[in-house]
Amino acid sequence: MRMKKAYRLKSRVAFQSVYTQGRSAANRAAVVHALKQEAGTATRVGFAAGRRLGKAVVRNRVKRRLREAVRSLWPRIRPGHHVVVVGRQAAVDMPFPELREKIEELFERAGLLQREG
Repeated sequence: MRMKKAYRLKSRVAFQSVYTQGRSAANRAAVVHALKQEAGTATRVGFAAGRRLGKAVVRNRVKRRLREAVRSLWPRIRPGHHVVVVGRQAAVDMPFPELREKIEELFERAGLLQREG
């Protein structure tokens, strides 16, 4: 199952506002930028991979893997945030279970996950 398009952050303006006004958490796999929105709005997530990761094929693969890691966490993500996940060099060759764990850790540190229970 794919993440619905309504939950994707796409515009440059949206990305810029998350970068400039939001808070961030980072590890070797990725950086998560989060900006709280008005209560009652759905959380929207955007994905980025800089040119230094490699050619387009590599960057797109990194974004696909990040997207899948976030999708698996989706039921636990709090509503009302705009989030940008930026892939880092280590994410290129990292085994997927480890990548998913690192993303979960970042979302936890950024306060984006609801308590399980």
